Amino acid sequence: MNEAEDIKTGLEGVKEEKTSDLGDNFKKGVFLIAMLLLLVATFKLYFSIERIIDVWFERQYVPIFRAVYNFLVLVVSLYIIRLYILRR
Repeated sequence: MNEAEDIKTGLEGVKEEKTSDLGDNFKKGVFLIAMLLLLVATFKLYFSIERIIDVWFERQYVPIFRAVYNFLVLVVSLYIIRLYILRR
């Protein structure tokens, strides 16, 4: 009888592990989908701002504003990467 209880307890532990693995995999999947959507939205925003610069500013000033905009994107990206590296 004692062996049967041990087997039953072992099987319940396996069920709990599978359930927690399924929940973890679901959370990871949702996170990956959200990150993919964030990446797409970021690219679309970047190129939309590029088009806005073309529309709003005179042709002779467009390269200057693009350079400033790209520099700001670079600074913000480096700052985020720096924060990520420091947290590790």
